[in-house]
Amino acid sequence: MSTTAPSNGFIVTVTQTPTVQATALREGDTFTLLGDDSPLTILARRRHLQPLWLLTLEDQDAPITLRDDEPIRPLRMLRAFDLTCQLCGRTAQHVLDLPVHGIPQTWVCSQH
Repeated sequence: MSTTAPSNGFIVTVTQTPTVQATALREGDTFTLLGDDSPLTILARRRHLQPLWLLTLEDQDAPITLRDDEPIRPLRMLRAFDLTCQLCGRTAQHVLDLPVHGIPQTWVCSQH
């Protein structure tokens, strides 16, 4: 567990695992394939055939195909979370980079 200190309080997070399944990826995410350290950034993602995704990547001539359950190593996965302050009940949206900040568990706003 760790804490992230946004300008409006602090968020308690749990570290994201070093690998996730390809199905967790979205447009804008950056990742590497296992055994390859070259960062890949997703420009577009669409379902190819169940259970395959066709990914168009930045600086790549041809798209790649990944299975839903293929393990990848995330480098950047920005996600927005609506979190409720555990002390006053106020709700606010926070954007976290999951590989850097972790998965949010709870938030306490700066008014406490």
